[in-house]
Amino acid sequence: MPLTRKTRVSGSSIVVTIPSQLVEAFDINRGDIVEIIPLKNGEIKIKKIDNHCSSGG
Repeated sequence: MPLTRKTRVSGSSIVVTIPSQLVEAFDINRGDIVEIIPLKNGEIKIKKIDNHCSSGG
């Protein structure tokens, strides 16, 4: 079942929150890095990055 969220403004950015069900299911925590990947047909993929393997930050 798709989960929907309404966008909002934060500073000069548009923000979309991650539903708590997904936060729990994918063990997403404050400060984690996520990758945003544009796909075809206007779709976007959001992928949690393993913070131990990422560079920078």
